[in-house]
Amino acid sequence: MPTKIIPVTRCGDITFHPDGRIDLTAYVTKALSLSPGDVINIARVGERYSEHYLYVARRTCETIGRHSCTCHPVKGKGRYMRVFSKRLTGYVLSLTHSATAIRLHVGATTEVSGLGIALPLIGLSH
Repeated sequence: MPTKIIPVTRCGDITFHPDGRIDLTAYVTKALSLSPGDVINIARVGERYSEHYLYVARRTCETIGRHSCTCHPVKGKGRYMRVFSKRLTGYVLSLTHSATAIRLHVGATTEVSGLGIALPLIGLSH
């Protein structure tokens, strides 16, 4: 039986780093229609809060003052964004029992009651 050198070839869509940095790929940015200054968050939904969704908590036009989880572009022409939040990364790393960076995949966009358009986080369970 052949052995695969790289068992999974799909890269993660969101990377959570222990220092509080969160990297969002261009796919996530486009799926949520993110702009610089938008604020993201993660919500627990479902029975016993078993499902986690990434959503836009506030749009740039609604934001006054400083907020945790504010999106910033990484490169001038790049579509991927970076967010900083020690609290959010601490939550994700504690659920995954990881002390190092963790990469998560997202599912297809869906409409979630009370949140609007959201992306389900795959591999994050309580």
